[in-house]
This record gives sequence, C-alpha cells and structure tokens, in this order.
Amino acid sequence: MKLGFIGTGNISSDVITGICKSKLAVSKITISLRNKSKSKNLKKKFKNKIKIAKNNQEIVNNSEWVFLGILPEVGEKILPKLNFKSNQKIISFIATINLTQLKKIVKKKAKIVRAIPLPPISLGKGPVPICPPDKQVKKFFDKIGTTVEIRSES
Repeated sequence: MKLGFIGTGNISSDVITGICKSKLAVSKITISLRNKSKSKNLKKKFKNKIKIAKNNQEIVNNSEWVFLGILPEVGEKILPKLNFKSNQKIISFIATINLTQLKKIVKKKAKIVRAIPLPPISLGKGPVPICPPDKQVKKFFDKIGTTVEIRSES
C-alpha cells in the first residue's frame, strides 16, 4: 500500500509513527515538507518507508490513500488546485471542513473519510473516530489503534 500525507504536523507525525511501528503492509509513505523539522525527523527515523515529496501533487500522484493533515484555511487554499484520482481514498484530519465541503473541494468521486486520531496513535493505542463507516479504513486504524465508526458527522 502506498500512502501520502499532505501536512506533517503533530497529528500526521503521530499517525506516520504508528504506521511505521505497526505490522501494516505499507511499501512507501510520501510526505510533504510542510513542517521541515518533523518531515526530516520522520525520514531519518524511518528511512526505508518515508519519501519527502517536492510538492503536494507528487503526494497525490504517488498514493493510493491520501491523508489530509492541514489547517482548514490551508486546505481551502491548496486542495482545489490538486488533481485527485477517483479511485483514491482520502482520509481527512481537518476538523472544520465537513464531508460535503470536502467533496466539493476535491471535485472527484473519491471515497472520503474523516478521522480524528489522538496522540497515543504513535504508540499503537487510542481511539480513532471515523465517519462515515468504512471497512478498509476501520481495518487500517484497528492495526494502530481502536477504530470507532460514527454514522453521522452531526
């Protein structure tokens, strides 16, 4: 599985750490240089799995699943410029952009799931609420935490 992370703040870094310490079958994780120190630290720590992308479109182009770990105002600015694929899965950590808004911004029929991982994810622990329920995303997060499926954003 090829994963990509747009944004490498605390949440994304914790999820990436949890993935790299898990038994998930991940061949490559492409990450942004959004936070240089965190990106370079992840690359140094998990050499064989991490690739730092030149830009966000490279992340989208090289990933089956794209994780959005950016601030809402950054998402509204950069996401409409990206060309997502309809067969991609997009997992959003963005708190204030709901599924309807994300679908309009992404402009593709890609499967979008919102997730709220907490810091213990880096240790392979903690709840991860996801919405809407998705079998693949649940199975994925169950390997690095405990997934809680939520049917409605409200």
